[in-house]
Amino acid sequence: MKYTQYKIAVITNVSGQSMQDLKATAHNHGIIFDQITFRNIPLAGFAESELVQKICSYDVVYYRTGMRGPIIDELSHILRRKRIPFINGVAQHSYMHQKIRQALIAGRYNIPQPRSYYIGGFNYARVSEVLGDTFVVKPDDGSKGDDVTLVSSEAELLAFKETKKKDTYLYQELIEEAEEYRVYTLGSKGVASYKKTAGSEDFRANLHTGGTITPTEPELVEMLLTFGGKVAKSFGADISGVDILVKDNKPLFLELNWQPGWEKLDEAAGSNYCEETMQYILQKTHTHHSFLGKLTRLFS
Repeated sequence: MKYTQYKIAVITNVSGQSMQDLKATAHNHGIIFDQITFRNIPLAGFAESELVQKICSYDVVYYRTGMRGPIIDELSHILRRKRIPFINGVAQHSYMHQKIRQALIAGRYNIPQPRSYYIGGFNYARVSEVLGDTFVVKPDDGSKGDDVTLVSSEAELLAFKETKKKDTYLYQELIEEAEEYRVYTLGSKGVASYKKTAGSEDFRANLHTGGTITPTEPELVEMLLTFGGKVAKSFGADISGVDILVKDNKPLFLELNWQPGWEKLDEAAGSNYCEETMQYILQKTHTHHSFLGKLTRLFS
């Protein structure tokens, strides 16, 4: 592995299996790789705080947490000013998790996707008028298929309203007889994929809802990797998991996950995504600092 001299900080408040795999990979190559957690955050003097000064001592920062909002926006501003590369730290990251925002960006770049609507409230007549009798309800901000439901009647929608966990939802057309896949990307390139299949008692294909993972059909791999790379490029994502529906050999964008877990990916795809991710971070860091070095020499 090249460029192992760089120090990596990862901002995350969780230590799941994917994070542990990254730590192990870094350790095996002698790379300094530290987890930074945001607990007590000083707002006055944020840029001069011990926390931010520690973050700025690294060569590269990888944002891998669900925390977002003005604090991450401000940190992104500080790192740009100090010319420290910020992996997955795009300026508009605060909103990129939101499914409504993602649908709008996909539309901006003409990325095919299921029809989706934001319709204030839980009015079955208004939704069914544009999406048909059966449709999908999704929280604007959510993950792992949580609080996603299939609705086929006014009674079902009203019942869901009584148990909902979020404030804002979008409505999406049900694409029947479609298969679901996830593509993992690095930069604007799709590098690995697998097929997601729903369990017998749930329409959702998420692992957390009983779904299963199997290898992607060989004839679909190239198409999916190309499509996933196009989505990642449109969103400005460094490291992501892109969920895709395929019907009649045509891909449809579902959503982009900025902190994808990759448990079982290597087994299903025959890849080493964790190793590739580490090399991607180091290569991007090296390119960034080499460019700055050339500019310094040029103007010195």
